Amino acid sequence: MTEALTPRLISAVYANEVDTVEELLRQGASPTAPDAGGETPLYLAAVSGQSDIVRLLLEAGASPDTESRGQPGSEGLPLCAAACWGHDEVVRALLAHGADPDLREDDGTSYTPLMWAATNGHHRTAQLLLEGQADPDAGHRDRTPLMVAAERGSIAVVRALLHHGASPRLTDAQGRTACHLAREESGKDIESELRRKAGAAPDARCEVRRSPRPEGTELVELTVHAPDGTGGAEYHQETGHAAIVALLEENTPD
Repeated sequence: MTEALTPRLISAVYANEVDTVEELLRQGASPTAPDAGGETPLYLAAVSGQSDIVRLLLEAGASPDTESRGQPGSEGLPLCAAACWGHDEVVRALLAHGADPDLREDDGTSYTPLMWAATNGHHRTAQLLLEGQADPDAGHRDRTPLMVAAERGSIAVVRALLHHGASPRLTDAQGRTACHLAREESGKDIESELRRKAGAAPDARCEVRRSPRPEGTELVELTVHAPDGTGGAEYHQETGHAAIVALLEENTPD
């Protein structure tokens, strides 16, 4: 009986039907069991930022550290999913229910939640994870959260990492510190750099959005549309590189 409720629970999560999720859990639906495709209810709610459903599932006994095994877009750890998209309320709920802030996706071989937050410039999310005792230097391969935040130009994330003890002296495989990475990007035209990274042709249909950040920098977002005008890939970076270089130099005494 309870197994039969799993597909209905998954459908209710997809539809963000909080009352239906609550009722199905009351009827005995498992808050943890994946559907036939390997998707878990908690991951789907976390990646969509459905904090009310996340809390219901956790209170019903869902494990915060169970990895979803669905198709691309529905696979991974709930905390990593929430951190990647900056869903702060979901991050709070998962940490409050014991989610491991240093657990890596893909069976321990990939990103930590903090790496996801730093990669995408979510400084409030990064702060929550650091306050939850995330290791500020736990990166992926030869890259640390501080390196990716510095290269992205996210000065608020860099400040949070330094405040919580991230080391500015660590280097990547090429011997570059976070300061070196920020300096390499400093002074570049961010829009042109995003177009280059996207591999966008000169005549490609591109939409650029610029948003001021509280630190006096900008968030630059580039959307490259398909030839038929439908949705396309998105790229984003911030303009805080020069300020990051100064901050890192100040925090790396000789």
